[in-house]
Amino acid sequence: MRKVTHYDFPSDKLSRPVKLAIVSDLHNEPFEDILPHLEGCEALLVPGDVANRYTRKYSRGVDFLKEAAKLLPTFYSVGNHELRLPDFQAFVKDAEKTGAELLINRFVSFGELTIGGWYLPGENFPVQDMLDDFEKQPGFRLLMCHKPHHAAQYLLDRDADLVVSGHAHGGQIQLFGQGLYAPGQGLLPKYTRGLYHSKLLVTAGVGNPCYMPRWFNPREIIHLTLG
Repeated sequence: MRKVTHYDFPSDKLSRPVKLAIVSDLHNEPFEDILPHLEGCEALLVPGDVANRYTRKYSRGVDFLKEAAKLLPTFYSVGNHELRLPDFQAFVKDAEKTGAELLINRFVSFGELTIGGWYLPGENFPVQDMLDDFEKQPGFRLLMCHKPHHAAQYLLDRDADLVVSGHAHGGQIQLFGQGLYAPGQGLLPKYTRGLYHSKLLVTAGVGNPCYMPRWFNPREIIHLTLG
């Protein structure tokens, strides 16, 4: 089951409200039920992991980007599952053909927003950093960063208005509002789902690539209203 979670994020940088959808961590699973939830949104953010590195497949993830891009502007940044595919460059070529805006350590303008995708340079990913240039852009600055612990470590002190992450899968099992485990954070992770430090929004994601079930931790699509 995939539920819709609503967030409002006030900002005086926008002349009118902007409604965005956020879909992370599809992991090459079926996506048809997601598409109706994009209706009424002005753009879609996909902060990584449309692929599944364990099965080494990504065709449905690419198809999701393609179908979503037919419905609304779609902005996509990579996650660790894409980077660990046997042929990352082949995946990139396929993703570039979907009509989605592929943001690999780069940013673009979208109305009064600047939307960027950032992945830690050097983590098997020797791409030049773009944060200095990003911070100089006008309007509301929004970054996608797949791993929330990297966002917390490297981006909270940077001049971004909002950072959107996934990766943690909601902590896999939620007990009394606490996630049990998240990749990169281990047991009792700090960043699993929700808004942290007033600027880091973590989605629990829509998929589950591992054998451990998701308990008390529904898969989620986010509707985010800025302004």
